[in-house]
Amino acid sequence: MADESFRIDGLDFLRGLAVMGILLPNIILFALPYPAVLNPFTIGTTGVADLMAWLAGFLLVDGKMRALFAILFGASILLVMESAEMDGRDGLRAHRRRMVWLLPIGLAHYGLLWSGDILLLLAVCGLIATLFVRLETLGLIKLALVLLLVQWLINLAVVLPPFWLRAAVEVPGAAGSVVAQWRDYADHLGMGASGAVAADMARYHLGYADIVRLRVADMPRDALSQLMHALPEMLAFVALGMAMLKGGFLAGQWRPEHYRATWRRALLVGLVPMLGLAAWVLASRDPLAAQAAIFGWSLPLRLPLAVGLAALAMEIAARASGSGLVGAVRAIGRLALSNYLLSSLVMTSIFYGYGLALYGEMDRAMLLPVVLAAWAAMLGWSTLWRRRVGQGPAEWLWRRLARGRSAP
Repeated sequence: MADESFRIDGLDFLRGLAVMGILLPNIILFALPYPAVLNPFTIGTTGVADLMAWLAGFLLVDGKMRALFAILFGASILLVMESAEMDGRDGLRAHRRRMVWLLPIGLAHYGLLWSGDILLLLAVCGLIATLFVRLETLGLIKLALVLLLVQWLINLAVVLPPFWLRAAVEVPGAAGSVVAQWRDYADHLGMGASGAVAADMARYHLGYADIVRLRVADMPRDALSQLMHALPEMLAFVALGMAMLKGGFLAGQWRPEHYRATWRRALLVGLVPMLGLAAWVLASRDPLAAQAAIFGWSLPLRLPLAVGLAALAMEIAARASGSGLVGAVRAIGRLALSNYLLSSLVMTSIFYGYGLALYGEMDRAMLLPVVLAAWAAMLGWSTLWRRRVGQGPAEWLWRRLARGRSAP
């Protein structure tokens, strides 16, 4: 989501892939009750194809696309500041104005469309990032590692106690309060005849006004959860994105063979332990193991995997810059905010009660064709819009708000 006046083709291609890729994990949130996010053995999984869909997402998508978004956001902060300063404006002030206006855009998206919004969190990260925007590359990398460690410790503190709770319940003569606490937790995770799953099913088959009312009521709780369980990680990847731009990686200044060497090593480092975690989950068929793997143990591995995917994309952009498909994905990247908002509008209209009411009706594997159709639509409309109009409608609005009368 960079300023239109300062573009890097490889960065736009990577941004387009991230916008497309983030729909893969988001479709689970759009189409299935929340327990399905952390438990592949609940609603949405009825066969081997669904487990394979979960496996592919766990290895290459879940958490990695959000990390790419944050990396790109960090790079765009520096690009916007540089663009403003080249125009004779104050770079930090221009960046802060963009973040201040991204807040109401995110609030509107959350309240009117979808509670899985990432824009609010990005805006908060962007404002905090002004504290370290002037750090050198090594300092930014060190900061990213510290923030990731903080997030990892927080997440482990969430996913490890349930194992001890379950063990306590299995002891003969366990206290009734302990048993009740375990039953509530198991229900929240979608185990057995889950009331949490039933509640979500009922909620998202309601009409538009009722869904909005419930979403707004949940906003304080959701905001607190994001601040605790996502903010340090997002800030880490924002800092890493700044470092990757300053080091020439995201500026497209590396040679294609250097990108290739990077993604081969990074994906190997990340995928080998991820395969081990996946084997643990699938062999045990334990929802607690799945939650621990998804939310806890895999978090540090998002760093090499996100960097590896970014390097792979940058190599493709460098070697096939004239390809029609690469150009179409680049168009998606240049309309990233518009595509993100449109995805929420279309998907909620398909799955929620005020639309086609398909919420909870499709398994994981059945959702993949929906994603493919959305990708085809993104490629088509983004290419045509860029060719005939130029800047995306949401990008135009954001730029106009942030720059006021000075916006061309």
